[in-house]
Amino acid sequence: MKGTRLAGLVPLALAPGALWAYAKWLQHRYERQELESLREPQRVARVDGVGLYYVTAGEGPAIVLIHGMGSSLQTFRRTISLLARDYRVVAFDLAGFGLSDRALEADLSPQGQACLTWELMRHLGIERASVIGHSLGGAIALHLAARHPEAVERLVLVSSAVPGHVLPSWVRPFWHPPVLEVIVALALHDPLFREWLWRGGVWDSSILTPELRAVMRQPALVRGTTRAIVRAGLALLEEEPLDLSRIAQPVLLLWGEDDRWLDLRSARRLLQALPDARLRLVPRARHMVLEERPEEAHTIILAFLRGEEEGSW
Repeated sequence: MKGTRLAGLVPLALAPGALWAYAKWLQHRYERQELESLREPQRVARVDGVGLYYVTAGEGPAIVLIHGMGSSLQTFRRTISLLARDYRVVAFDLAGFGLSDRALEADLSPQGQACLTWELMRHLGIERASVIGHSLGGAIALHLAARHPEAVERLVLVSSAVPGHVLPSWVRPFWHPPVLEVIVALALHDPLFREWLWRGGVWDSSILTPELRAVMRQPALVRGTTRAIVRAGLALLEEEPLDLSRIAQPVLLLWGEDDRWLDLRSARRLLQALPDARLRLVPRARHMVLEERPEEAHTIILAFLRGEEEGSW
């Protein structure tokens, strides 16, 4: 009987090693493309030694778009086209993501990414802008506003992470490189796990068209992507404290009503902590609210950017 029990434990003992080996195989199998073959050199800004890939569109007051963890500027495809009618829109890939340098030696913490964002704004001659941050990009936008208040006019936080609470306390003891490497490799390259994540981000899976899937998938094929995202994940442990009461700019909190990745508890925490914030919910939408309900979401954003009807929010 004892031998039977021990034999039953063998698969459990082997499972972590098998998962790690599978994660390594996934990286070797899929991460083969080089950045230089995918990006246009004229769209790369060299900022503090890091090549940041960016796009610009439109004319008028500046708006800077900051995407979330594991994502890219492609998250904002519809946002760019809708806002560029009236604004100068700048979207870029954070260091380690999209078509930006994988930058394993750079500071990839939220405050480090905020510093790179500010340097990019200076590089592009933008002295002041409204900033839209999605998911982790919202936390980065808040760090930017706290560090450089003169550079940020208004903030739009879309399904935003909360600075200081990006990682739940119970997760931190398990937040180690081998564990993260397995999770990230599965999220990027395992078809079943990736599909589960994508479907969890939307209310209606029909928006996950082949085109959108290809757009979301493409940056993951760049060599070194898993390592870079693991590095960015570990950098969350190095996030500096941020006193949200210092954020004096008007803030719009925009949430998909059924967000399951960053639910309304995060929205309410930000609403309570920020001095000048208002919350708007978009029904029948989850974390990918800008892709899922673009007309409704961007109507709300435009009204806020123009300062319309603020007293009724």
